[in-house]
Amino acid sequence: MRNPKAFLLIGIICFAAYGLVLAYDVPNPNLNNDDRVDFADFALLANNWLESGTGLIGDFDDSNTVDINDLMVFCWYWLTEYSEYQQCQDADLDNDGIIAFEDMAILAQNWLLTGEGLTGDFDTSNMVDYNDLSVMTDCWLKGTRPLDIWEQFKAALRNDDLDTALTFIADSVLEQYTDVLTQLRQYFPDMVIGMGDLILISIDGNTAKYEMLHDDGGGVISSFPVYFSRDGQGNWKIYCF
Repeated sequence: MRNPKAFLLIGIICFAAYGLVLAYDVPNPNLNNDDRVDFADFALLANNWLESGTGLIGDFDDSNTVDINDLMVFCWYWLTEYSEYQQCQDADLDNDGIIAFEDMAILAQNWLLTGEGLTGDFDTSNMVDYNDLSVMTDCWLKGTRPLDIWEQFKAALRNDDLDTALTFIADSVLEQYTDVLTQLRQYFPDMVIGMGDLILISIDGNTAKYEMLHDDGGGVISSFPVYFSRDGQGNWKIYCF
């Protein structure tokens, strides 16, 4: 096969199917696995400060020494709610909340090109190569898409599963929507029928705006805004509909 980009796209299917992870691992500074990077994690890193050896806790760059480079990684995530998507967010090249084929297509445009600031050059080596591909495969399907969240939300309503439906609502408005949806519970089947397709209007940082098409049953199509926001772990939640 003479087209290296086509070869790359076929290769990623194999990587995703078999779960291959190449040489590069995205660092995880949440050392005690409590989903927050704080003093408890810093204490674990500090225990190995300037120590040398393999497999050291806090050696994020696999240099076999816990040093200033590892501390810089740690500081980047200080006091953040850490998630798999958060550690992979740089690989979300189209910023839609999930690492998938759309991002791979963007990376493929720069495959084996050299230069500064190339999209997909995750290790800043000035070349988009197999190390960058390994980051993408390690992060494959991490995160959530607003459209996926919306469909899961509708499915929960359709099944009269209020508890599951509320897990897709942003924390800042959860109490409000708990009250509203509890009162509307008997109308869930009709609500879902009226919830048509979502049309993307804009994604700006941690906010996404869509228009929901609504069929009133009489042939009249109207639209209503639906807003999503990212939570502390980088996952999309429904903020307003």
